[in-house]
Amino acid sequence: MKISPKSEVTINGKSNVNSFQCKYNSNYLEDEILVTTFKNNETKITLSNAKIAIKSKGFDCKNKMITKDFKTILKADDYDNINIELKELDINNNYLMTKLNIEIAGKSKEYVIPMAFNEKNSNVKGTLRLNIKDFNLKCPKKIFGLIEVNDNIDINFNLFLQY
Repeated sequence: MKISPKSEVTINGKSNVNSFQCKYNSNYLEDEILVTTFKNNETKITLSNAKIAIKSKGFDCKNKMITKDFKTILKADDYDNINIELKELDINNNYLMTKLNIEIAGKSKEYVIPMAFNEKNSNVKGTLRLNIKDFNLKCPKKIFGLIEVNDNIDINFNLFLQY
């Protein structure tokens, strides 16, 4: 399975002044993923080796300073990748409850998030809201602390799969 370059991963965040969006360069998503599946029952599937490595330096926030700060938050100089491992799918019609493990800057946390699946175009969409403090990350404060970035961010997945 491959993730098509027409896929999108964006991160949305807010500060006390405005909001920002950082878009991932989807050309980095071309690696093939060899996935092993085990069907537990009619709706649950356990996955093995379903790992996606997102390059920490692959984000562009359309503003040089915000992009630089964002890569600093991710500790991109020390950690090349954000690792996502899909663990389990619970399928209910065209919706998936997805259990996944996220590793950012060497810290891991497990999440369960809903995702929509369109079988016709092999598209998977979902949003993961996380708090960067869960990964021991800190947002920089700008202008002597007058501008503060919110610790909660949304990671939006719009993935097109190729089999």
